[in-house]
Amino acid sequence: MLNFHIAFITYYRLLDEKFLRREILTGLGEGKIPLNAKIKLCSRNKCVSIECDVYLHVKGYSLARVTHVDIEEKILNEIVKPKKSQYCFYKVNDDSVCIYFRNPIYSKSLNILVRRIIIESKELAEALGESTRSWVFVGGKYGGIFLGFKKEQMEKLEQLARKYGVSPR
Repeated sequence: MLNFHIAFITYYRLLDEKFLRREILTGLGEGKIPLNAKIKLCSRNKCVSIECDVYLHVKGYSLARVTHVDIEEKILNEIVKPKKSQYCFYKVNDDSVCIYFRNPIYSKSLNILVRRIIIESKELAEALGESTRSWVFVGGKYGGIFLGFKKEQMEKLEQLARKYGVSPR
């Protein structure tokens, strides 16, 4: 019984170390361009602003296979769990990107039913193009979410990255 207990504790220490390593991967790094953005989680009649770090993560840097947008805040893991994903409709207007979830998701800590995420970022909205409407891949990662756009929008994001002096590899 003692051996089982020791093995059990060792297993959970390994899980904690893996989790800590995943935590280290988030944040500013090579090929991650910080964007000036405000994030709101919205229900039908209420929006809650949350403090987030938003990055344009360029292909070829810090393990990125494609250019995508990282939104990093642990509370977002309540909305999209790590290693889970979904396709969501989005539209761009008035210097913001609005992402609509197919099914509303309850956030226990914010006490709202999240139906959409609004990213208020002039840089991102201009890069994607005013009045753009399409689908985006929303994936969960430890410490936040990422947004994978279609090729046409991805190329526009790579042009934005080049303006900041970071070209895809």
